[in-house]
Amino acid sequence: MGPPRPLVRVATALVFSAALTMPAPGPLPSGEATAYASSSGTQDNRPWTDRSLSPEERADLLLDAMTLDEKVRMLHGTVGSPVPTTGYIAPIRRLGVPGVTMTDGPAGVRNGQQATALPAPVAQAASFDTEVAREYGRTLGREARARGQMQVFGPGTNIQRVPVNGRNFEYYSEDPYLAGTMAGADATGIQSQGVIATVKHFMANNQETDRMTVSADIDERTLHEIYGKPFDLAVQKSRPGSVMCSYNRVNTVYACSNSQTLRTMLRSRFGFDGYVVSDYPSTHRTSDLAAGLNVELPLPVLVNSLTVRAAKLRGALPQEAIDQRVREVLTVLFRFGFFERDGTATSPVDEAAGNATAQHVAEQSAVLLKNDEALPLTGSAKRIAVIGSAAADSVQGGGSSKVDPLSEDTALGAVRKRAGDSAQVTYHDGRLPGLAAKAARSADVALVFAQDKEEEGSDRADLSLPGNQDELIAKVAEANPRTIVVLQTGGPVLMPWLPQVKSVLETWYPGARGGAATARLLWGDVNPSGKLPQTFPVREDEVPANTKAQYPGVNGTAHYTERVDVGYRWYDGTGTEPLFPFGHGLSYSSFAYSDLRLEKNSGGPDDPVELSFTVTNSGTRAGSEAPQVYVSKPDTEVDSPPRELGGYRKVSLEPGESKEVRVSVDPQQLSYWDTGSDEFRVRKGEYGIAVGSSSRALPLDASYRVE
Repeated sequence: MGPPRPLVRVATALVFSAALTMPAPGPLPSGEATAYASSSGTQDNRPWTDRSLSPEERADLLLDAMTLDEKVRMLHGTVGSPVPTTGYIAPIRRLGVPGVTMTDGPAGVRNGQQATALPAPVAQAASFDTEVAREYGRTLGREARARGQMQVFGPGTNIQRVPVNGRNFEYYSEDPYLAGTMAGADATGIQSQGVIATVKHFMANNQETDRMTVSADIDERTLHEIYGKPFDLAVQKSRPGSVMCSYNRVNTVYACSNSQTLRTMLRSRFGFDGYVVSDYPSTHRTSDLAAGLNVELPLPVLVNSLTVRAAKLRGALPQEAIDQRVREVLTVLFRFGFFERDGTATSPVDEAAGNATAQHVAEQSAVLLKNDEALPLTGSAKRIAVIGSAAADSVQGGGSSKVDPLSEDTALGAVRKRAGDSAQVTYHDGRLPGLAAKAARSADVALVFAQDKEEEGSDRADLSLPGNQDELIAKVAEANPRTIVVLQTGGPVLMPWLPQVKSVLETWYPGARGGAATARLLWGDVNPSGKLPQTFPVREDEVPANTKAQYPGVNGTAHYTERVDVGYRWYDGTGTEPLFPFGHGLSYSSFAYSDLRLEKNSGGPDDPVELSFTVTNSGTRAGSEAPQVYVSKPDTEVDSPPRELGGYRKVSLEPGESKEVRVSVDPQQLSYWDTGSDEFRVRKGEYGIAVGSSSRALPLDASYRVE
């Protein structure tokens, strides 16, 4: 969800219009306008207040005391929150049930109040460090709680299937394992602050074009191996309190009406035990409750006392389904302790702590794509030309991730500060490339800042940098042989000027302290250590979904005919050379890999693969490296991609230092989805295990046999 776009505006207007003309589900009792309903009363008349009981037991006791109208009120959003929110479930004071306040939150609290603008969520994945994602989540959860929010709509967990997707900056990766482990770490961080995380958008919400209606046509194996796995991992690793279902259809059925995905996959197979909220608005019928939806947001249009009673009468919505959906909501509220504390209580936001996290994430996630000995900058750079309006801006992605920042800086200001009084820093906004090139000609170094524009509600028109930025970079590079490009993008861009420039640093949308982080990276105060969580293609058409039928689809259907060959899997399988491969990222140091050892050379289908290897910093600077482990499955029973990410680990090393790195590859990363047995299976045979710095740089390899 986010600011209304043309299609969303119409749908939202219809929702609000219907809500205003529809009879209300019943008046709120006196004092109901507060989100926190006191649990006053004795244990005899409110046995669910007994904190010695489990959340499940307390939920059952409370459910027995509720009227049908009260149950329905737990299943939809409404207005009247005591604090600014983007979603709200009203309290039931008679029973001491608290209201639930909700906020957007993939990149920071977005509810009409100021908060820390964190780097784009994709930066978490680029760090290849789950502790960075947990820190990100902790900051987000802490600020949400300070703003009186009980639930955050995030993390976004969808696969970056097409590089032009307008929300790729909100998502983690083209790889399901990296996406799922990062989402799990982020959600864990959010929930450590007593705030519910909402893993979204379930599922196959992989494009903004026609997002309200398009059907993602996906075979069963691909649905489980690629698009379901990130949610499965997030559920396993964080036990999120909530999941948000998406606008689109999955194999013709709307996601919020889809019992196969909501009940069979999410609850039965993944073990999800929280509650499902709808995107805004993505509910299509009252019986979505029977399919697995818990809460219609933002307003009670299709889920209210009148519609629920009517659905019961015609047999479309059994009482058991209503009770189960309410039970799931209540259990989460008990689990998070909302009956015992005022979830809407506010406190000051720790701006300094938020900015420190934003800067740390930006520093750990920046990816050095190219470096011909131009970086890091040194004291010899006395005349520095800063070019491009992006240098004087603090860019964010648009939509539900666009935060009203407490504070922000710019790269231009930070470069001037870091360069010091002894250097001359000039600035040109780049609108006239010829004049910008003239300004760069006399400089010791030219720093060109470029950005794209990604936002909810629309996809990018293409992979080129918007406007005249490609021309700007080419002209500046022609004028100054020491040109460095700093990208502030949400995903891949084409680089026709790449051979002309010395260095390229990808900083994503770097957040509230992105300028300070960028300056520290450029001067080497921080050694870049990020890795690409998605492949950068050479050409517009050299991508896995390269036909109109695949994307954006024809006749309302996007055909996922690339199947499991998403991202680097397709590049490796077709032999297509990327501009920069998945997992790529340079450093001001160099790292050597050696001594790969498997703890066992064989094992059973339920055994993890335990391995170790040595990484040595062979450079002269301290730095961090993110070794990656890839698995090659035997070509029996079904075809598999040449290699798939099976594990990763971030390690920090002083110059000359060596460390042994241990990685455990979970059996799920060896498995494939067997449509015959309707389960993940690990087939017998020889598996390749490869280790290195990217999907295309794997100096170590070994064989492992599943008996």
